[in-house]
Amino acid sequence: MQVTNRQRTSTRGGILKADAVLRYARILDDHGVRTLQDGRELLTDAVHLGTVETALRQVPGEGTAGVRRGYLWMLVGDEDTVKPDRMVLRWLTAHGVDGTTPEQARTLLSKVSERISSDLGRRVTAWEVDHAIWLTARSLG
Repeated sequence: MQVTNRQRTSTRGGILKADAVLRYARILDDHGVRTLQDGRELLTDAVHLGTVETALRQVPGEGTAGVRRGYLWMLVGDEDTVKPDRMVLRWLTAHGVDGTTPEQARTLLSKVSERISSDLGRRVTAWEVDHAIWLTARSLG
């Protein structure tokens, strides 16, 4: 398979994002995760998920916060996971939440989703809060 994305996973010695994606795909395949349904089932098996996550953490450019893995699980269907990337962290800073780490942002967005759910009387997922922040931040440039 040929890929043409030339961006890197990190500005300091990161591998090509395309290479990281291929490594992720190989790891998932090696662990029997070949379809979206396989991924969703993986999310319900804590032991197998832990094994897969350990392997995924070894891909260069992963970082300590696991933002890339979180995004993968979001795409697979974990609605309680958020992707606290630079855009979300900048949005939080612009709204008075300075110096937030990705882990703190995860906790904050989870609590916000609980509060909104309570206020509206229906479930609002952390993913929905993350997505709303991301769309707003993107629209502001």
